[in-house]
Amino acid sequence: MCKVTLVGREQTKNLLICGSLASGAAMLRWLVLDLNSFFASCEQQESPELRGQPVIVVPTMAETTCAIAASYPAKAFGIKTGTLVHEARRLCPEVKLVQARHKLYVEYHHRILSAIDRHIPVEDVMSIDEVACRLDKVQHDLAVARSLALAIKREIHSQVGECLTSSIGISANKLLAKLASNMQKPDGLVILPPETLPGSIVHLELRDIPGIGPNMAARLQRAGITDICRPLEMRQRAATSRLGRRRRRKDARPPAWHRYSKPEN
Repeated sequence: MCKVTLVGREQTKNLLICGSLASGAAMLRWLVLDLNSFFASCEQQESPELRGQPVIVVPTMAETTCAIAASYPAKAFGIKTGTLVHEARRLCPEVKLVQARHKLYVEYHHRILSAIDRHIPVEDVMSIDEVACRLDKVQHDLAVARSLALAIKREIHSQVGECLTSSIGISANKLLAKLASNMQKPDGLVILPPETLPGSIVHLELRDIPGIGPNMAARLQRAGITDICRPLEMRQRAATSRLGRRRRRKDARPPAWHRYSKPEN
């Protein structure tokens, strides 16, 4: 049974000041589904004796190669994508090696797309194990979006296989939905309603933001940006400064926060 997390309402500044992290969409608009340990899960679905076992998928059965996927029991020992086989054996002597079968993974990929499509069209195939779906007007409702996510999980479980679990994130834009999908693994469901932002994400590390790798994180740290709070504070000060200049010019128009964040198309 999947875990469901609804990030609680918090008192925060105006959502739209959050810029690219909260793009100005005042509703739930995107669902991102990320399959958990996809290659390893496909192998476990095909071979019941591998289920619940520490498994790594390798490009070739050789000690000099590395893991291209690892099951969650293997990850518990510190094994991850890129771990060399001899290191994986040191970390977990019981680890089981399986040679990659890319044709099999593509077949599972298409079966999963079909299962999702029975409930919502897939807008963007982000990779072989990750897709994004745009919610319609009815699905903007939190309860409806949550029911949709659970229905997709049940469909994959019953029509594709019980080993093919996924983590789903739902939020106002694709970036936030992707961020949410990474917050609870495996088999999670995290919803980030716009009214909870930015309070519901300020605890995350910069590296948790999709697209920020070690090099970019190092550059940001050199610029004095060490966590998510910092860019939000900078953006808020910039908005406040702009508002101050408007007032000094005796601009009688009310502040239009939406001018500082481009809405999602």
